[in-house]
Amino acid sequence: MMTHRILPFVMMATLSVPFVASAEPDKPPAHADAHNEAAHKSAHHFTDHWAKTLSDDQKARVDMMHLKLDRELVVLKAQEELVQKEVNALAARDNADTSAINTKIDELAGIKKQIMRARYAHILEMRAILTPAQRISYDMGILERSGVK
Repeated sequence: MMTHRILPFVMMATLSVPFVASAEPDKPPAHADAHNEAAHKSAHHFTDHWAKTLSDDQKARVDMMHLKLDRELVVLKAQEELVQKEVNALAARDNADTSAINTKIDELAGIKKQIMRARYAHILEMRAILTPAQRISYDMGILERSGVK
């Protein structure tokens, strides 16, 4: 009987501990260290950002390349989204067919492969129009990514 009266207080104390621990005013949030590391890495770039140094001809070519890439990716991303929904629908069925799901997964992987190939072909195309000095900051940006946008 006594435990029933204490239980709500114990639950409240347990739930409030994470909030109290995270509310320490002198300690920065956990993600601040990762952000500061990223800011520190980029602080050592002494060359101008490649986009700031483009000539008018390069700007026009970059815009045209981005338009071409966007035209290709808009269709592929729509296909990717549709096939992902089809995989989800197959998986949510009673007596789901593993073979059908695997076939759709293979189709989805093929679309993702096309997207990656288009993006990396674009990177190579971009590098081809940049000067060696511009490639420095462009390449640094590529190497800092976890993947292609």
